[in-house]
Order: sequence, then structure tokens, then C-alpha cells
Amino acid sequence: AEAAGEMLQKLVPDIQKTAELVQEITAASSEQNAGAEQINKAIQQLDQVIQQNAGASEEMASTSEELASQAEQLQSAIAFFKVSDSSRGAAQLRTVEGAPAKRAAARAKIASTGYTVRPVKNSGVALSLGNGNGSGAAQDDEFERF
Repeated sequence: AEAAGEMLQKLVPDIQKTAELVQEITAASSEQNAGAEQINKAIQQLDQVIQQNAGASEEMASTSEELASQAEQLQSAIAFFKVSDSSRGAAQLRTVEGAPAKRAAARAKIASTGYTVRPVKNSGVALSLGNGNGSGAAQDDEFERF
């Protein structure tokens, strides 16, 4: 009986230690479960953000296509004019073959603005954007030339 009592006294601390370990495992399991729930919520939020980004990306792609289309239209509209390299800011009209009425209308429209239009050999007309007193080039210095 004494031997059994001694064995029980030795087992009680081990049983208490085991019980404490089980409690720690339970607490760690609860914390792990809470962490898994937080990760799940974060993944759901990430999924929502990805879906929003995909929608925005599609919208940007369609806007980009529209801008490209408008850029082509703008290029075709300004293709009529050819800007020269002269430091005085002169511009030349490109020749429009087979369209003398268009050329005449363009010349008349430009002439009505007060700018100088003079014929250039076999390549349309030269358009001086100065106001006749030589100060036009100074006014155009702030603009980039192409």
C-alpha cells in the first residue's frame, strides 16, 4: 500500500503536467483557429480587391482603345498640315491632290485669320504664324516643336 501510495504521489504531478499540456494545446488550437479565420477574411477581401481591379482594368482597356481611336482621328485631321523646322514658326500646308477646292477653302480660312500665306514650289503653301512685326517667333518659344 505504501508502494502504491508513493507511485500515486509520483504520478499526480505527471498527471497535472499532462493536464496543463492538454490545456495549452487547447489554447493553441483556439488561437490557430482564430488565425485561420483571419486569414480566410483576408483572402476574401483580397478576392474582392482583385475583382475590382479586374473591372477597373477592363474599363481602362476600353478607355485606352477609345483614346487610340480618337488619336488616330486627330492624326488624320492634323495630317493636312506639315510643320517646318524654321525658327520663325512657319508652317506649310501639305498638298491635297485632286482637291483644289479644299486647298482654296483652307487658304481662304487661313487668310481670314490675318496670318500670311504664300505659295511654295510644288508643295502647297507656307503659313507664317507671326503677326507681321516679327514678334510671332518670340510668342511661340514656349511651345514644343515637332
